[in-house]
Amino acid sequence: MEIRLKAVEKSFNRKKVIQSTTLSMVNGGLTTLLGPSGCGKTTLLRMIAGLETPDAGEIYFDDRCVFSKEKRTNLPPEKRGLGFVFQDFALWPHMNVFENVAFGLRAAKHTDSLEQKVKDALHAVQLDDFVDHYPHQLSGGQQQRVAFARAIVIEPKCILFDEPLSALDALLREEMRTELRELITRLEITAVFVTHDQTEAMSMSDAIAVLSAGAVEQYGTPEEIYSTPKTEFVAKFVGSSNWIDKTHMFRPERASLEPMANAISFDAEVSSVQFLGSAYQLRLIYGDQSWSIPFSNKMSVGTKVTIYINQNDLIEVKETR
Repeated sequence: MEIRLKAVEKSFNRKKVIQSTTLSMVNGGLTTLLGPSGCGKTTLLRMIAGLETPDAGEIYFDDRCVFSKEKRTNLPPEKRGLGFVFQDFALWPHMNVFENVAFGLRAAKHTDSLEQKVKDALHAVQLDDFVDHYPHQLSGGQQQRVAFARAIVIEPKCILFDEPLSALDALLREEMRTELRELITRLEITAVFVTHDQTEAMSMSDAIAVLSAGAVEQYGTPEEIYSTPKTEFVAKFVGSSNWIDKTHMFRPERASLEPMANAISFDAEVSSVQFLGSAYQLRLIYGDQSWSIPFSNKMSVGTKVTIYINQNDLIEVKETR
């Protein structure tokens, strides 16, 4: 299912939190709304879900209009056919895993083949042996799988995720990123994922919309967002950036301490060194700029170095006003 937003806007207490936004989200893929806290990404997700009403614009699911200010159309959440996975999982503590997953089907009175549908959903998330367990008996990762099973059991065309991994520890988050991405691919379902974590966005997404102050700064593939950021905000928020001046930067991994053909050289000084296991992270001083680059060997603070950057690896971005 393709989700299309046309000139959607939203204000709270006369403060505009979503600027006029037009966006088409990948059909059958995972689109991430990425940005810092307060940028409007969750509000945008809630408008898609029907949990918030836009002040203007239109929202389409394929060719079906689910919201239009002009046409006075506003389908309620239960009629939009979406799955929703919340940040806190929102599992019923007094219900076992089976009943938590079956809840949406019972609420919608879709009880035909209910037991088989629940078993199929639990099998998809590898929880076949946990049907009689209660939420307090499950790990964080298992609770996350139950929430996902509850979302897919109603067979939606799209699932919305509101920072679903933020409550998990770092190792479990990494595991769940892989599992969720594989499940979405296998089910061939459209997904919209909200996060402030750039690693989640880069590793999971087919497309990313980077938001700032209620506006989409850039929309594209992870590779496009990282390699060709269009604005200063995107360049600084996604990945690490080393700035030469106000409009030119390069990514740390593109720097070399060995001379290269077609390279520009910069003289810098090592100000600090951190050991990260796979490499050393060198903090360099270049003029009034502080740079960070990975290097295989340890260096002493105060060492003078020459950095080489291929001209094609220099990125020019639009300065944020």
